[in-house]
Amino acid sequence: MFGSRAYIEINRQWTDGDTVKLRLPMEIRLRKWAKNQNSVSVDRGPLTYSLKIGEKYVRAGGTDPWPAWEIHPTTPWNYGLIVDENQPGSSFEMVRKMWPVDDQPFEVNAAPIELRAKAKKITAWEKDPLGLVGNLQPSPAKSEEPIETVSLVPMGCARLRISAFPTLGDGPEAHEWTTVAAAP
Repeated sequence: MFGSRAYIEINRQWTDGDTVKLRLPMEIRLRKWAKNQNSVSVDRGPLTYSLKIGEKYVRAGGTDPWPAWEIHPTTPWNYGLIVDENQPGSSFEMVRKMWPVDDQPFEVNAAPIELRAKAKKITAWEKDPLGLVGNLQPSPAKSEEPIETVSLVPMGCARLRISAFPTLGDGPEAHEWTTVAAAP
């Protein structure tokens, strides 16, 4: 074992029909990003999850054989998660869905596994002047919005990604999120 990674070597003579089954621990974990405003990422086994955001493709140039596309959100993206950092698994519900008929699970609506989480919108977290996600502010953050259930999908399924989430709180350590003024 090197660090937190284990290496396995199977040294044998292989014959047709031999199989290897590997079971990986699939518990839900939170990774805290101290250098990114104490935001958290949600991992389950080897996968990191992103907020499921609706996608609208808009042609932005290119040629018919090689078009260029912009992808715009069609659903809210500015959520903070309500999590129990001591028992992260209790903050999420895993939902298994049918495997896609076209064998293409790497699209936001085709993900065969989702995690459901409790969250609140952070209304002051807005797009920046370039139309990109605004910078994170310190966690935990305050939000007076109602609790909603959001879906998280494996990051590889999403084209629009929020994978480092602010956490929410209501105690004295929670911060008000401030709207950043647009650049002149």
